[in-house]
Amino acid sequence: MSESAIRLQQHSDELISDDVKEIISYRPHWIIRKGNVLFFVILLSLLALTWFIKYPDIVRASARLVALNAPKLIESKAEGKLVKLFVENEQQVIKGQHLAYIESTAEYSEVMKLQSWVHEIIMVTQENKYDALAKQPPRLLNLGELQPAYQDCQNQILQTQQVLASGYFQKKRIGLQKDLQYLAILKNNTYRQQKLLQQDQQLQQKEFEAYESLARDKVIAPLELNQYKTKLIGKEQSLKQMNSEITNSDMATHSKEKEILDLQKEILDQKQIFHSALLNLKSEIEKWIQHYVLIASENGKLLFTSSLQENEMVSQSQGLFYIEPHQTKVYAELMVPQKGLGKISQQQKVLIKVESYPSTEFGHLIGSIDYVSNMPSRKDSFLVKVNLPKGLRTNYNKTIFFRNHLAAQAEIITDDRKLFDRFMGQLRQVWQRS
Repeated sequence: MSESAIRLQQHSDELISDDVKEIISYRPHWIIRKGNVLFFVILLSLLALTWFIKYPDIVRASARLVALNAPKLIESKAEGKLVKLFVENEQQVIKGQHLAYIESTAEYSEVMKLQSWVHEIIMVTQENKYDALAKQPPRLLNLGELQPAYQDCQNQILQTQQVLASGYFQKKRIGLQKDLQYLAILKNNTYRQQKLLQQDQQLQQKEFEAYESLARDKVIAPLELNQYKTKLIGKEQSLKQMNSEITNSDMATHSKEKEILDLQKEILDQKQIFHSALLNLKSEIEKWIQHYVLIASENGKLLFTSSLQENEMVSQSQGLFYIEPHQTKVYAELMVPQKGLGKISQQQKVLIKVESYPSTEFGHLIGSIDYVSNMPSRKDSFLVKVNLPKGLRTNYNKTIFFRNHLAAQAEIITDDRKLFDRFMGQLRQVWQRS
């Protein structure tokens, strides 16, 4: 290097301060040196993620759960003490089965005996087997409000026994039927005598005509002819008397038949009175059972609404049991507003959050759209029906107990779009506005 160059370099070093030299000699951190490249790589990674990450379009609507064959609530019809429970929680029951009964003035066991007896009597009387009435009805003293109807039925049984069994009416009917038989025999005899008299009268007529011819020829005297005429008149009088006897026999028969008809009417009237008393007793028993006995309305699984115990007080119209049928189809009804309705179609996924069961604890139900109404309701919203393939089992694998018309909130996933598409769509809108 030349001497002048060396002097120029020394002069430059003297002009630059130590602080400036330190700044010039400092080597930046790699983040600063490679920052732009790193930022560009991160930006490309985020942009690539938007291609894989999807975010759904959601239409929100109010919903309610509905069932075609919903669980039936069994309510108490009377206020009082729950005397006896015949079932346990989650037990299978059949339609008509007695579940429990509430305290009343009548004994449940005696009412059941009376109902069984009434059913038996109705069956045998329908077959016209009134001999069963000879058997004494059960002796029941604790029927409470049913006692008057039972006593009236007992009184009618006694009167019906007199009419239909071996009482006065039956004996009188037998006597009248025998009188008719005797009158029929007498009438037959009278008919035979009448025929004989008719033959005798015809012979007498021929004999008189012969003597009358002889009298005209003056073979016999007129006085002798009068004797034969007198015999003929006597035969005719006897024949008329025989006809009168037949008429009297018919009148006597008619009178006996009328007596039998009157007697049969009295028997039918007594039967009707007895049947009315019996059916009235049956009706009173059924009213008592409907009022004091809790009965299964159909086949299914019984569920207690609370922890029930015997001798527990219950109020009127208090729900005590639910019966869950074996086949229950539950679905959801959504009322969707017009906003976003055009994006809704069948088979779209729906998330249903039941208000009575918080979604943070129980999860949500998953369904799919089955039907979208074309006509709006009065509230200017549209009905959408949603099937629930998993029933009332949530995504947390918990089962929701169904109560009809449970309120819920629904989210309809109309389009599961990528973030990249959404971002590009926003850019497209900005570009079109500009």
